[in-house]
Formats: sequence, C-alpha cells, structure tokens
Amino acid sequence: MEEIKGLTLNDRFFALPDLIQFCKNEINTGTAPDWKIGVYRFILDFLNNSETITQQTSGTTGKHKIIELQKKSMVASAKNTIDFFQLKEGDIAVLCLPIQYIAGKMMVVRALVDGLNLKLIQPSGTPDFSGIEETDFCAMVPMQASNLLQKKLWPKIKTLILGGAETGQELLEQLQHLETSIYETYGMAETSSHVALKQLNGKQPETTFTALPDVQLSTDERDCLVINATYLPEKVVTNDRVEMVAPNQFKWLGRFDNLINSGGIKIQPEILEKQFQEILQKPCAIIGKPDELLGQKIVLVLQTSKPENPEEVLAKLAPHFERKMLPKEIYFIQDLPRNKSFKVDRNKVKKQIQKDV
Repeated sequence: MEEIKGLTLNDRFFALPDLIQFCKNEINTGTAPDWKIGVYRFILDFLNNSETITQQTSGTTGKHKIIELQKKSMVASAKNTIDFFQLKEGDIAVLCLPIQYIAGKMMVVRALVDGLNLKLIQPSGTPDFSGIEETDFCAMVPMQASNLLQKKLWPKIKTLILGGAETGQELLEQLQHLETSIYETYGMAETSSHVALKQLNGKQPETTFTALPDVQLSTDERDCLVINATYLPEKVVTNDRVEMVAPNQFKWLGRFDNLINSGGIKIQPEILEKQFQEILQKPCAIIGKPDELLGQKIVLVLQTSKPENPEEVLAKLAPHFERKMLPKEIYFIQDLPRNKSFKVDRNKVKKQIQKDV
C-alpha cells in the first residue's frame, strides 16, 4: 500500500521492509508472548499482496462467521477516525485489545496509515499502562475502563473510544469526572470498526449515536439498523434494534435476537438491564426462559459475591416497574461469564442457571 511508509512500535520506527523483517523474526524465534505474535502476524497479513483479510464476526449480524474484509475499506475507516479525532503523525496510540477482533486490528491499521506511535499492552481486564506517561488515543471495552477506575489506575489519556458493549450507568457517571474525552462507538467487523460515535462526557455529552462522514443509516422492517458506507462493498443489515431520532442519528435499543416476547409484550433485555442496574447497583443479565402461559418469562441473573433474598431484590424493583416487567425468577452468580471481547455471554449465562437449578 503506497500510503503506508512504515510503523513506529514502542517509540522505534521501522521502515516498511524493516517492519516486515522484524515481524518475521519475532514470529520465527518464538520468544515473544502469543498476544504479541498475533499482532506481528496481522501486520504481515495486512501488508501482503492480498486485497482482503479474513475476520471472524462478533455475531452482531447473526451467528459467528468468517468474512473477507477489503483492506481498502479498513484504510478508509481508519482515515475516517483519524480525521474525526484530528490524530497526527507521532501521536501515541495504545493497543490493549485482543488482535483477533476488529477493534484491535483497526488500532494497528490507524497507526500504519497515520504514522502513530503504537504501544502494545497485553490484553486483559485491567490493562497495565505503567511505563506509558501519556496516551493520545486508545480503544477499550467498558469492563477495562471500569476496572481501571475501580483500582484507581486510570492512565493519562487524551481521547478514549469505548466499544464492544454498552456503557453501564455506573461507569457513565464515573466518566464524567475525567479529563479524558470519551466516546462510545457503534460498529462491527462487517463495517471495519465503528461507523457512528456518541460522546459520553465533557461539556456536551450525547444520548444518541451520530454517523461518521461517508456513512448513511436507515432501518428495516424489524427496526434494525441498515448501514451504507461509501467505502464498504455492500450494505450491512444488522440485528441491532434502534430508534432513529434524526437523519443519521439513532438510539441503540438492543439485539433483535435477544428480544423477549412475554405474554405478547416485546421486551428488549438490554434496556431493562440498564434500568435494573441503576436501581440494584450490580451488574446483571436479563434472559427469556420458556413458559407455558407467557411464552417466555423474564429471568434476572444478578452478579453478586453472595446470594441475596429474591424477595428483597423484587421489593427494590417493584416501585419502579409494572408487574409484567418484573422478573419471574432471580438467580445469583459470582461472575457473569464473558467472551474474549469482554461482552456478557448470554448463552453461557443460560447454561449456568440451568446447571444451578
């Protein structure tokens, strides 16, 4: 790719031939940890003669699948982000997300395209920023941000983007006190990372996502988001239910395949979870369970260090909701299972409570 001249890794600049040789050497010697080897393999894949890379989807548009992404689409997406945040050559970008997901890959692509100084941190629930005095741009999932705040390890970051899962109310409140400019992203593998952003803090925090330039949004008959972008080979029909509040602006409601139909009432669990969490001050998951009378009943799975009295939990929720919106069963779990991108794994939650019955 003519626009890519090299890459600065941890303050060391590699011209393109040297970068390729460095990655090959690191892979062949096998002395680097697996997570770094994954980054080096992706760099080689991205710089080879193929016009595409293979990527596993997160399941936003259906079941997990392997897709082919156009490298030119990834470059265009990277430039969109670079322009929006006015990133410039030499700015420090930190990669602390798994490289197997599109969010991790796109941090590398942005660094390659814009000449950013890319610093690598082992992906974990609590990224270790020690040794990095200041960061201009970084991407995390909400759980990472929450853990850093809880452990009082918040690093000096100018701009942070959060994606992979919705930002909970407790975390949202904590973010208001930070100097870091923080944005929630909307995107997926099929769109080569985010296509819309929502500012979470600062003088004018936003409640809706706004599409980036070159992106057009609409909805289908299910009220699910449809994405058209000039740099994508075809439109992307998602399984995300949204409320369009203006042209190219929307509120995210939740996944269509998570929708619970309880006695003819359609319930979006993501919305109910957010409301329950505000009241209970604990992470939770809402799932639908088969029921002979209702079709599906609402089940609340609450993350807590020790079991609580279900009646007391219901008593806290009851004043705020109609009876039909209250959970019919409540389970307590030490830790909500999460996948490698730190999203709550609803299928594992279902299996867990079945095991506990």
